[in-house]
Amino acid sequence: MRVIQPVFRFLFGNVCLGCREAKGPLDPWLCPDCRAELRRLGREPLHPAPDVLCLYPMASVTRNLVHALKYGAMPGLANYFVRNSSIGKDGEARNFFKDAGIPLLWLPVPLHSSRFRERGYNQAERIARALALNAGGQVGGELSRTAFQGSQTKLSAQERVANVAGVFRVSPHCRFPEGPFLPVVVDDVYTTGATTGACLYALLEAKVRAGKVCTLIYEEGASATMDYAADNSVEWE
Repeated sequence: MRVIQPVFRFLFGNVCLGCREAKGPLDPWLCPDCRAELRRLGREPLHPAPDVLCLYPMASVTRNLVHALKYGAMPGLANYFVRNSSIGKDGEARNFFKDAGIPLLWLPVPLHSSRFRERGYNQAERIARALALNAGGQVGGELSRTAFQGSQTKLSAQERVANVAGVFRVSPHCRFPEGPFLPVVVDDVYTTGATTGACLYALLEAKVRAGKVCTLIYEEGASATMDYAADNSVEWE
């Protein structure tokens, strides 16, 4: 597939995943210039809503990295992303959760089983593991997906909300930690908040306290994502 050619070039040559140019030395993913850009982008997390934290803006280097994480069979990029953000350096992102004063429960947005078989892992779950490793807390599997809905790439904000309505639920046999905890829904990209919002609603329906959201990237609008998806013959979920 054309979409993973940059990954193959990286695996078999000295090609940076950020700029996709033959620069060295790599670390092992990025050249020095792209590594510096990633760290710069990660200094100031974004808050598209009061209870939402996104570690990076959508930019060329972050777009290429999350694409490799999601479609290029590179789950190790999840921890790389988190370590280079302000949450991995005891910065503003970590303080966003420390202010809660209670243990964190990172809840990855679940993949449908067909998507999981296709990729071999859930990128949101790998991100949640990295967040727990770098910021404390534990990863939970309490959320489940009840149906497979198509890609949301070409949908409006209202259509996205309708597309994921009722798709998620709290697993009936799950056991939440004893004592107070803060649930944090984890995903890779935040655009309109439809997916993570549906997960938060599922928690409220199960009478779990109000939670927060943490994603790697904030995409300000769907247009850039659609252009990128069309260029690479893939689609964001």
